[in-house]
Amino acid sequence: MQTLLVTEELRRRGHICNVLKINESRQVKSPDYIDVQNGLDYLLKVFRRALAGCRINVHVNGQSRKGYFLALAAMVIARLTLRPALLTFHGGLSQQYFPRHDSRHLFWAFRLLFQISDGIACDSDEIKCAIAEYGVSQQRVVVVPTFSSQYLEVEDGKPPAEAETFLCAHRPIFFSYVSFRPEYRLEVVRQCMTKFRQHYPEAGFIWLGFPHREMPRAEEFVRDWPAAERRSLLLLGNLTHADFLALMSRCTACLRTPACDGVSASVKEALALRVPVIASENGRRPAGVITYDEFDADDMCAKLAFVVENRDLVLAAIRPEPGADNVGLMADWLAGETVVSARAEAVQVR
Repeated sequence: MQTLLVTEELRRRGHICNVLKINESRQVKSPDYIDVQNGLDYLLKVFRRALAGCRINVHVNGQSRKGYFLALAAMVIARLTLRPALLTFHGGLSQQYFPRHDSRHLFWAFRLLFQISDGIACDSDEIKCAIAEYGVSQQRVVVVPTFSSQYLEVEDGKPPAEAETFLCAHRPIFFSYVSFRPEYRLEVVRQCMTKFRQHYPEAGFIWLGFPHREMPRAEEFVRDWPAAERRSLLLLGNLTHADFLALMSRCTACLRTPACDGVSASVKEALALRVPVIASENGRRPAGVITYDEFDADDMCAKLAFVVENRDLVLAAIRPEPGADNVGLMADWLAGETVVSARAEAVQVR
């Protein structure tokens, strides 16, 4: 959503902004983005646009080895072509490769990436301080959370048909935006579901957001579950943002499992819609979020039950933050409008 909204804002201001797609479906050609067929194609397309005068912005986190090398390559190309090298760092303080002061190789790898960039944008002051520990001047790091007031300015959405049927058949219902990766702790969630349904047999759980390539693995993961357990779970892929919000608003609460995230946009969205949030404790959850130990299924189960049994109390504790135009702030930073012309060209690599 941030890439989409920031791209639209930059174009609205008169900039040329192209998105080089490096995630799922990157090989599919589309007028909405620049496709990437392979690693060499990626390098050539970044290089050509840098030579054409583009400012280069690449998104990275501390969870992906491949993502690190793609980001490093983009920053090196920007430097070689004398173009601004802008790094957007997303994620929290419990990631696999960041921060890692216990590993000299990982420490120096990220120090190199941070040092060769001209500027870094991250999600919070805590992450900014962690980046500064790699020898980066804090003046080169700006804090721009991903969640923005525009995230809620969408047309009315509608849950898909299978979700409507599921909503009518279960209560309470817990909504989770997940991927089939270790940090989402799906095994822990399953243990919690089993324990929780002993007390709430009609409970339902929605797992949403699996990329197309991950859906077969997710389906295989649940294929051998007992029939009653399978009926308590709805697996969905990606939805439009409007449909995503519509479905989340119909659920009892939102369950956020990864502790490695930064300032999660989906958590902020849920709170803004006054949907209770139960999330793994990572030291950076907003006020009103009920937290649990990410590895403890019993603790997770207890917190789900607390929200169900004390819903009015939980809702009263939610204090949605005032909407901020973080999309505009990110567009300001990317365009560098105080130092470059208003017709500067930017490329986002994501």
